[in-house]
Amino acid sequence: GEYSGDLALFTAGEDLTAGEVVYFKASDSRMWKAVASAAGTSRCVAMCVATVGVGATGPFLLKGFARFNSEFPTWTVGGVLYTPEAETSTKNVPEQAAPDTDGDFVQIVGWAVSADAVYFNPDSTVIEVA
Repeated sequence: GEYSGDLALFTAGEDLTAGEVVYFKASDSRMWKAVASAAGTSRCVAMCVATVGVGATGPFLLKGFARFNSEFPTWTVGGVLYTPEAETSTKNVPEQAAPDTDGDFVQIVGWAVSADAVYFNPDSTVIEVA
């Protein structure tokens, strides 16, 4: 994998792999997998850029570029990426399909620079599907 941009170190609340998008859980000050199906988990703030075990500290991309060939699916170049509705193949990486089920939360987290690379820049706007 390759990445560049604004990085910060955080503690993982669960086992994470490179490319997974996360939210910050204030009650334990840790990073957890961001999922668009619940209000409390839908606000993506960073992308994990290394394998980080639960309770360990690791690097997280706040804004920038990332390529993780073995972790990312194949995207359409230029396509918008969203916080995922659920894990795909046990990975919580961005999806190109916007969440569309009532009660889901839509957040743009970046766009596909190539079929397996992303410009990651999570928007602070999150909208509920009704």
